[in-house]
Amino acid sequence: MAKAYSEDLREKVISHIMSGCSKRETARVFNIGEATVYNWLRLHKEGSLSPKKRTDYPRKVDEQKLREYVAQNPDHTLKQIAAALGLKFQNVSKWLKRLKITRKKRQHFTKSATKKSGPNLKISLRK
Repeated sequence: MAKAYSEDLREKVISHIMSGCSKRETARVFNIGEATVYNWLRLHKEGSLSPKKRTDYPRKVDEQKLREYVAQNPDHTLKQIAAALGLKFQNVSKWLKRLKITRKKRQHFTKSATKKSGPNLKISLRK
């Protein structure tokens, strides 16, 4: 993940705008997006320019625990696995891909189900 811009840079951008330069020109001078400039101005009016703390760090998963849980509960959904292991279901999906564990539910066809569908039209026309 990309790091947040420093508070020092944010203060420089705000002071540059306060000195009379336009927001668009300031964005070009500091090589940042115009939307970023507007967001920082809004934060400045609210009182704090400090970046928000990131709370959604990728969590480490005990791979063996995940493998065992999936082996014991093959029918559980990603949400159920996530709730049992204390994770977000998106993280469970990523870790299952890393461990090359497929979760695809496949339809199982029986012989009687294929017989009920009737004869194949192409085969019957050839005879």
